[in-house]
Amino acid sequence: LRREGYPKPYEALKALTRTNEGITHSTIAAFIETLDISESVKDEMRVLTPQTYTGR
Repeated sequence: LRREGYPKPYEALKALTRTNEGITHSTIAAFIETLDISESVKDEMRVLTPQTYTGR
């Protein structure tokens, strides 16, 4: 999100993770859909895993 110039990316993710709900594949997918970013960036995010994320 930072790479794309998304406003306050840390706060956006913090709002997702600071709830009493568990973080699942479906909650992450729903979060991605709410973001105001291009579809190609959403596609990139959908395939990320902890094993494939390089921080770029």
